[in-house]
Amino acid sequence: MGNYLHRITKRFLESIPPDELPEAVENYISKPDMSAVDGVPSKYWVITDDVISEMSQEEKDAVDANALSDRRDAAVSGMMDELESDLRQLVRLMMSEINILRAEHGLPARTLAQLKTAIRNGYGN
Repeated sequence: MGNYLHRITKRFLESIPPDELPEAVENYISKPDMSAVDGVPSKYWVITDDVISEMSQEEKDAVDANALSDRRDAAVSGMMDELESDLRQLVRLMMSEINILRAEHGLPARTLAQLKTAIRNGYGN
């Protein structure tokens, strides 16, 4: 029995026989040295071959920025894509009214997809 760390998911398996691993043993680091990342969240780990190290502050900032961007994207998608949302119905009504005015001025209609993009861009990067 041994300790294993999954190379991709960073899931730590303790005291498990190699033949009971959920995946091929090649997907794991056997007897990983975790001392360099003690107390560091796994999202900030870098695995190179069998060495586990902590990301630089710049790399951590990039991970955090991507996570924030993903949360913002999910928030906008959830808000605009719920079929029964009162906000969605209000937005559709307003878009319809705006598009009537745009047509009177010879401008193309705006779409909900364009509105979602504009809302998302308003949150920043």
